[in-house]
Amino acid sequence: MDRDKEIIADHLPLEEVMIADIDGISAPENWSRSAGDDSPEVPPVVVEENRGFSLVGNHRTVWHLKNSGKSMVKCLVVRSLVHVKPAHLLISNCTEEAMLFEGLLRLEIVPNRSRLADMLGYSRARITQLLNQLKLPLNIRRSILLTDEVSEFKLRPLLKLLDDEVKLQAGFKKLMEGKLSGRQMAAFASSDLLEEGADTSDDSGSEEMKPLDIPLDDPENSIAELEGVFAGNETELGSPKVLKVPPVIDQLPPEGYSIPQSVERPARVDMAGVLRELGSTRDAGWRMRAAEYILSPLELQFLEGVSRLRRGLYTEAADILGEVVSDDSDHHLAWFYIGRCSNLTGSLQEAEEYLRNAISRCPDNPDYQVELAIVLEKLKRHSEAEAFYRKSAIIRKALAVGK
Repeated sequence: MDRDKEIIADHLPLEEVMIADIDGISAPENWSRSAGDDSPEVPPVVVEENRGFSLVGNHRTVWHLKNSGKSMVKCLVVRSLVHVKPAHLLISNCTEEAMLFEGLLRLEIVPNRSRLADMLGYSRARITQLLNQLKLPLNIRRSILLTDEVSEFKLRPLLKLLDDEVKLQAGFKKLMEGKLSGRQMAAFASSDLLEEGADTSDDSGSEEMKPLDIPLDDPENSIAELEGVFAGNETELGSPKVLKVPPVIDQLPPEGYSIPQSVERPARVDMAGVLRELGSTRDAGWRMRAAEYILSPLELQFLEGVSRLRRGLYTEAADILGEVVSDDSDHHLAWFYIGRCSNLTGSLQEAEEYLRNAISRCPDNPDYQVELAIVLEKLKRHSEAEAFYRKSAIIRKALAVGK
């Protein structure tokens, strides 16, 4: 996690706490601080519980002092909102960041995720992504505490494997040993390479995974020649035509409606098709038009988020869509629109992560590829951007041939 400035420990309101009164994840067996590491200890971050204190930040400091036979440690005890930002800046480990957030919300030091997001300049979706790390098994979280080099983005694909312990542990082992990038980890987690004994190297012996299998030296695929393919207003996210159903209610209340028990609805509605047939969602009448579809509250919430985006209310849209992906992490269209919100507000790093989430769940949507290419161009990562433009062109060509 990047820091805007270094925190000077002497300026923090530190309190002396008995190490025996602090509960937290224990150190791995036979753990010790690296030989020759004389860097200053970062003050631990704790929250106060009825029984004592819970350690949420800088576990390695406490582990080291405990192994050294110390009985006291100076900690930043987070008791109120004024301590939140200093505590956050003291933490550089992604799992500890999630532990801090969980403690703040559980103890109601911060009332809700929206308030926490506002305080730290995050989106609600980002807060949810970080908190999701706490679903990982204890042995994985303990291993992550040993290093600050593993990001939440790299860990995110493992959440898809929570129901398969063998694949989950194999995936984490590969992440730690192979030092995969976030998108390589996503590709690896969704492949069959997690099967025990599978060969994870290529013919050259390299374990590096190629993000895209696209020829980069094709003179016919320059960005300049591709510009015309993607020109125009907001793209229609292509998908099969949605099947309309008779209206199930006469009027759609502003806050949504309940589906009648007698109506059988499809497992997953084609929301791209719904958006295409609804047309503009900027006007108030879209809710009435949406009444012609059998939509769940979550789907209506998604439409509300898109409506806010199209009216230029990007922060509100991102918050609403963040709740959608929190409830349905496979909602690739919601991930796409959160990425677009972040792109339009200049949060390019977040936009990249959200769009990669969309692509990992729906790799054959050319619009997702283009939006990510635009973000990468803004980040001045031109070769990557060109690769995604080309990928989009290949997909569009394949879709046109298949019609």
